[in-house]
Amino acid sequence: MIRLVVQNQQNGDFVELDTFGNENINLTLQVDDVRDIENKQASFSKDFNLPATKNNNKFFEHYYNVDRYTTNFNAYKNVKAFLYSDDVLVLEGFLKLLNVVDKNTEVTYNVVMFNDVANIIETLADATINDLDLTDINHKITPLNVIQSWFGLTTLTAGGTTDKVYYALVNDGQIYVDDTNLYMPNYQSNYFLNINLKYIIDKIFALAGFTFNSTFFSSTLFNNIFFDIGYIDGNATDYPKSIIEADTGSGTDSVGGNAGTDIGNVFNLTSINFANESGDLDNDFNQTTCVLTAPFDCYVNIEYRIMATNSDDAQFGNLHCFAQDVSLGQVSIPDTTQNSGNPYDVIHTFTGSVYLIQGETLNIRFAAMTGDVMIYNTNGFPPRLKLELLDASTSTLVKSRRGSIKLADILRDVFTAFNLTVESEQNNILKIETYNDYITNNVVDWSNKVNSNEFVIEPIEIPKRLEFKHVEDSADYYHQQYQITHNEIYGNQVLEFDVDSTEVSEIKLEVFSAPFVKELENTNINLQHIASRNGDDLKGFANKPRLIFKNPNGYDTNFIIQDNNGAIFGAGYNSINNGTQYDGSSDNNAPLPQVTTDGNSLLFGFTNPIYTPTLANIPSNTLFNKYWADYINEKYNVTNGLIYKAEFNLKPTDIYNFKFSDIVKIQEQHYRVNKIEFNTDKNTLAKVELLRI
Repeated sequence: MIRLVVQNQQNGDFVELDTFGNENINLTLQVDDVRDIENKQASFSKDFNLPATKNNNKFFEHYYNVDRYTTNFNAYKNVKAFLYSDDVLVLEGFLKLLNVVDKNTEVTYNVVMFNDVANIIETLADATINDLDLTDINHKITPLNVIQSWFGLTTLTAGGTTDKVYYALVNDGQIYVDDTNLYMPNYQSNYFLNINLKYIIDKIFALAGFTFNSTFFSSTLFNNIFFDIGYIDGNATDYPKSIIEADTGSGTDSVGGNAGTDIGNVFNLTSINFANESGDLDNDFNQTTCVLTAPFDCYVNIEYRIMATNSDDAQFGNLHCFAQDVSLGQVSIPDTTQNSGNPYDVIHTFTGSVYLIQGETLNIRFAAMTGDVMIYNTNGFPPRLKLELLDASTSTLVKSRRGSIKLADILRDVFTAFNLTVESEQNNILKIETYNDYITNNVVDWSNKVNSNEFVIEPIEIPKRLEFKHVEDSADYYHQQYQITHNEIYGNQVLEFDVDSTEVSEIKLEVFSAPFVKELENTNINLQHIASRNGDDLKGFANKPRLIFKNPNGYDTNFIIQDNNGAIFGAGYNSINNGTQYDGSSDNNAPLPQVTTDGNSLLFGFTNPIYTPTLANIPSNTLFNKYWADYINEKYNVTNGLIYKAEFNLKPTDIYNFKFSDIVKIQEQHYRVNKIEFNTDKNTLAKVELLRI
């Protein structure tokens, strides 16, 4: 007996749909397939029909009737569903309506089911990083916060600290050293902002409405993995911006009966009342009081042009402009070097920049230190104010650079990089583990269930060549030079099998590129190098994100760290931090030479050590060696590997209790299950593919 329970898309109530009662629903159950190891597999049903009963018509809202419009059922969204056979749950996931068939007035709804492994990918659909709420990591980029990020103590603009962001030094081709100093163009350029991968994974699952059980995701190793948001040159063009402009209008009089605004002394700061404004779409600027309320964490570039004069020709004037009580400068009146014809009239533009936290206010006011000063509204030079708001909130920076990345692609890359096995545990909970941790030695004996009268033995389809790849970053100079010099792609792993096949298969990341680590000019400092060639020069560019391990400590150098203008880098002027693909250092304050062979690497393969000569050891636990090698050896055994196909008398309870992590025993031979094709008809045997181990 078949039962199908579904969830109403609008109110969340569960209802049972009517079935024909005698359906033979074919289910394909799997977690991966030896024929398609580059893709993780989901369990699914063959399509099956539901009758157009009153109950079903109510749920699907008579979808067959072209004159009706549905309001509660949306065929373009998934329906949470549970399929039972003899009251035993055999498949949980989502139901999709394929079509409705009206044949000789007999209407049927044709549907298909997928399990929750596919459901989360379907639910995410085309959602991107832009769809995530990242405001809880908003912070100001300062030298102190850069340093504090190494210890997980970045100060948030909303208060408190976070360990979800991390700044690692990257050479954009512009860092260089002399005998005493290490020069960088700008700490905002060379210290790349990195976001914690686990933080993003948690956000993805919350958005999709799923949870997970995973010792791997909870591990210290995974929680120390970050990815960068790319190069920031620190210029205005690097930040999303909006511009607000205001003026008093030529010949207007906004204060009293005067032709301008009388400015008081420093104890009586005066604001100008503006008649006109533009660009203030959200009413963040009060033109009457000249007060801006920050709509987000932002840098505000100020350009304020005025014409000022002394009311007393014989008296010297001194006009100051203050923004948030910080001086934007002063101008003397009269000033024959800046006047426009009248020796007592001065046209001057005050400029400056302030940083505001969301909700903070900026009030731009004037004070006359000496003399009696007036700012004209007439004479063709009315006061004009331009405010350029550069959205410097962390959430906006992340989205402006990585916002278009699909969340489903991030999940796929993580599943691929670490060879994760995903299995539904019901109730929108997924069990996620590396393959080595997923499989068990639990043996299930199916010797008495197999139909030994007929079976098929066939060889495994093994490719000639199997390539493990990071996504290419073709604009990266260092990647290009590595491939030219060594005739191989940096960070990749290639396997050749002793078979006559000509097939080449790829296991490839679609989001994350390989971090290139190189020693900096014989300094014993190994750090990431990311740059593109611009003529004869190297420069930062919009690189693809790279996974790195957080280095939890700064590295004390023998150099003074400063920018190219000679400014010392904050309180940690002699410390750097160089997050790379390697962890496992035996030194708490290591530039990397102390990494050990039992450490971990976030590359699929080994790289030529010529670029890191001070590394005495190279971590052997690459992505391939640690997460894929045993799996490939088991799946692609060119000596003894084979696929055993047979029919088994499996009951719904066998399906419910079975785990793909189990070993299946038939007589004295052990197997891993590759695929189960189960039919809800109790008289039909299940077709099972097993891989001999």
